Formats: sequence, structure tokens, C-alpha cells
Amino acid sequence: MGGEQIVETIAGTVAGTRADGVRRWRGVPYARAERFAAPQPVPPWAGVRPAARFAPQCPQLFGSKSRLMQVKAPDFAEDGCLALNIWAPDREPDRPRAVLVWIHGGAFTVGSANIYDGAELSRTGDIVVVTINYRVGVLGFVDFGAAIDRPDLPSNLGLRDQIAALQWVHDNIAAFGGDPARVTIAGESAGSMAISLLMVCREAWPLFHGAIMQSGALSLIHDRRKSARTAKRYAELLRVDPKPGALERLKAMDLRVLLEAQGRINAQEKGGIPAAPWFDGDLLPGSLQAALSHPHAPVPLIAGSTREEVRLFELLPGDILPTTWSQLESLVTTLLAPEAAARVLGAYPRSKVGRRALGTDLMFAIPTRQFAETHARQQHPTWAYRFDYRHPLMGAYHAIDLLFLWPGRGLRVALARGGRLRGKRRALAERMRGYWASFTRSGSPGAGWPRHGLEDRRVLLFDRTDTVAANPDADRHTAWDGALVPAVAAAEVR
Repeated sequence: MGGEQIVETIAGTVAGTRADGVRRWRGVPYARAERFAAPQPVPPWAGVRPAARFAPQCPQLFGSKSRLMQVKAPDFAEDGCLALNIWAPDREPDRPRAVLVWIHGGAFTVGSANIYDGAELSRTGDIVVVTINYRVGVLGFVDFGAAIDRPDLPSNLGLRDQIAALQWVHDNIAAFGGDPARVTIAGESAGSMAISLLMVCREAWPLFHGAIMQSGALSLIHDRRKSARTAKRYAELLRVDPKPGALERLKAMDLRVLLEAQGRINAQEKGGIPAAPWFDGDLLPGSLQAALSHPHAPVPLIAGSTREEVRLFELLPGDILPTTWSQLESLVTTLLAPEAAARVLGAYPRSKVGRRALGTDLMFAIPTRQFAETHARQQHPTWAYRFDYRHPLMGAYHAIDLLFLWPGRGLRVALARGGRLRGKRRALAERMRGYWASFTRSGSPGAGWPRHGLEDRRVLLFDRTDTVAANPDADRHTAWDGALVPAVAAAEVR
């Protein structure tokens, strides 16, 4: 243990803590925002602000049941949730280190930075680790501007929060031992999809120098028509219309009322999500097609997915994403031209294994792989992976990789991982963290992981023993060639 870690930021002084070879600052505000307004710089404060505890998480609702609503202070609050957490190695504190900024997942409706402890990744990887909160669900990703005819309302507030956090890192991280010229952004699931959006958002490009995408790219994003239609449903449920005073009514509403509307829309979605980023033609390109052809940020990229992503959604309540044959076939035939849909569906056997492979590919693996190959085609350094380690009961399910990159403690975490971090599981975790840290420091994961080229398409397969494969699942990927996956969330699943 050690004394307070005093650091001066642009807005004021913060006091962190020190333990086990790592300095840490928790709950540091990076922005303030009124409801449905863009984030603004934090007002300066006097004196020393304690930074020993996490800030409140942004309010959220998992699924559609009001009992799962998370709004109770001090753990959840609108005011003060736009905060970040920092871990930095204690040794040689004056040596600038590369920075990894983590963007959490959660279907754009739930999640928090506070569940990710960056101490071990910082200490063993010799990097500064930052985790950020951002607005989710009805507060962060609903196009109320379209619903109440207020084009002046800023779009994609949750994404704007992420950019504000990156701007804060750029302006302040040197004081914490970070190098603002070596910032890598990383995320999983909705966080990975957010990374893909930042990669086509020119406003964000000066703020990062590498990117890591874990399971998702442009695949659960709304198009402008879907975002406007969904926002109109919110307005109807909340009984607001395009009249003077509508915005003021929304800002004054009880938070529970807003989240209850989100829950009702979630219950109607059937394999969709009730709030998501959308192609707004302002912060982002105006359509999926424009995003698919947009230049990417000229930075190195790691991108991949787990082998059996969809297994998690078979187990979670709420019909979050489509998992049945009828839902998947309906989605494929809705999204793709008839010839392409027939080719894709023909690549998957009519079995449990085939159904899981189709769900995994449609929603996560193929969008991520296609994004990576577009990146490589634009002549940017690219590395691809597939996480093959299988839980004894649930397989290589969506998000199991997080339990190796962020090794939590306790029986629940061990059960979700399929065992404690010992032996080959521990070695797998150490290899994965080592690759991520090397990439953050140098722009390359290091020896043993070849680049993903468009001719050989080499992929690192993470498992108890790692291997490199040339174009694994080639038959399935060939079926998708020329059939770029439209934004799954823009379609109505029947």
C-alpha cells in the first residue's frame, strides 16, 4: 500500500491510491451532460478531489422487466456517471507509457466501466489502462431529434461521450504517466461495434493510434429509417409530440418512465435491441453502405470473435438476438438478395451445429472479419483471431474471452470461465494479455501472430494451445463473399 497519488488535470486535482505495484484513480469525471445534450467539459473544481472509488454507473435497464431497472444512487445516477478509471504501473512513474482505452459492451443498453479491473493488465503489460462509462439505452442511443422534429438535438450521444472521453485522455493522460501519442481503443460486443464506428468517424481519428475489436462491427447499428421509427415509438409511449416544449417534457420526465418505455419497446423487438447507434449523416456516415465504403482510420487493427458466439444468447432471457432457425432464415432472406441468401443458407447444415454457426457468423464473426479485411485492403496493418477455448457446458460463447483478458475473482467468474485461472487456462490468459499489451505499446502483437493478408487470410486460434490457421471456415466465408452483411439491427425479425 502507499500514499495518495496526487495528479493535476485540466479541471482540477485528483487523489488516487497505490497498491500491488499499480497506481489507480477511479471515478475521474471526463465530461458533464444535461439529459439529451452533448457532453461538455467538466467545470473546474477547487481543492483535491478524491479518486479512490468508482463513479456511479449510467442508469440502465436489462431486457424489459422493470425490476431489472438500475437507477438507484449511489451506484447508478445520471449526474456524474460520465467518468473514467485509470491504472498505471508504479515503477518508473515518469516514463511515458502507451495507453489502452476500454469501451465496454452491453448491447448499447447496459454495462459499465466499473466491472473491469485494469490493475493486472497494466502491471504485467507495462501500459496505462483506462476504462470509461458512457450513456446507454434511452439516454444515449435514441433519435429523439427525429421524433419531436428537433434536428438541432445532437445524435448518438453515447458515441459522443466516448469521443469526449478520448479527448480527455488526449489532454490529460500525460499527467498520469500515459503517452497521448500512443492510445489504443479496444472493446467487446457493443464496445467492438463502437470501435468500428469510431474507425469511420473522422472526428475521432486524431484521438487514437490503434484499435482492437472483439466480436462485432457495424452489425447491430440502426439505419436512419429504423432509428426514426424506433424514436417515434418512444415518443408515442411517452406521449410527446413535435410541439413546443416537447424536449423540456422529456428532460423533466422521471427516469423510470423513460426506462419503462425502453422496456416496452424491448419486449416488442423480438431478436432486436431497443436503442442503438444509427448512421446519422453527421457524426457518422449517412448509411451502412456509406460506412462500408468509408476510409478507415489509418491505424493498426486486431479483430476477431469467439467460435460459438450465439451460445450465450440461447441461454440469456429476453430474446435479445435471433437464435432459432426461423428467425435466422427470416433475417438472412430479409437482409440479402435472393441469390446471396440461398448461397449463404446452403453453407450451413440443418443441424444444431449449423444453426449456431449461422447465428455466430451473421451477427458477429462475418461482420468483424469483413471489417478487418476491408481494413487490410486499405493497406493498414491487420491481425485476425478466433477465440476457440470452450467452456465445458457452453462452448466458446460470446464474451468468454473477457474472462481471460480481465481475470475477475470469485466462484461465479471461475464457473463462467469453466475453471479457475490455473495451468493452461492461466497460460492462455497471459498470452492474450501479452498480445494486447504488445499491440498497445508497439502497434504489433509480436512474434507468433502473422498479419492477416487477403491471399492467405491467416488467423490466430486462441485455445489451450494456440495455432495459426489459413482461412479457417473457408467454405462459410466463401459463401458470404460479395454479400456484405447489412446492419442486423436495422431489420425486423419475424
